[in-house]
Amino acid sequence: MAGPTAGVLTPDPFTAGHLNEFHGWLAESLTPDTAGNSWLLREPRRLGMESPVQTGPMLIEPIAYEGEDAEEAACMERALGFPPGSEVVLAAAVNGRDDHRFLAHLAVAIARRYGGLIDLGGWLPVPPPRGVSGLAALESGVGLQEWQDLSRATIATLAGRRHEIPYRTAGGEVSMSHVVDADLLTSWLRHPLFRMVK
Repeated sequence: MAGPTAGVLTPDPFTAGHLNEFHGWLAESLTPDTAGNSWLLREPRRLGMESPVQTGPMLIEPIAYEGEDAEEAACMERALGFPPGSEVVLAAAVNGRDDHRFLAHLAVAIARRYGGLIDLGGWLPVPPPRGVSGLAALESGVGLQEWQDLSRATIATLAGRRHEIPYRTAGGEVSMSHVVDADLLTSWLRHPLFRMVK
């Protein structure tokens, strides 16, 4: 997928009955593609979005939650107050402005409906501070701390709850992901720097 991603962590596992209800609810504002894995936005106002919008397909896949390791799962449970039963994986196929908004509005709607929290898949995505190269920060770590500090300072100004969850990257390093409630993501949607993690 070429666009932004997020995951909605719910307290309960999605049973077959939950999946049927979930797909029925999605169909009120989205249209499934022929394979049934991706959905197209049909009724943006039902998700609280202004019309018209230009969005591509959105992968929406409820799966059983599996933390990368026991430490991450325990940290997640302590922070959230529940062990996640399911994760609704959301991935936009396109990286346009409206795709970022579609992803956020959909994540908020799912979190509110199913009592979940939203895993942003990384730090709150703010632009790097003045004088910090985003590429250099990501590749060599130069300026990364300043960038993370700016992300923390920005998220602290938003209404809602947030948690920093450590996780181990594929390279074995420890990184962090912000997990937020629907109110915080709604507040971020109104911010002039809004975007989702890509």
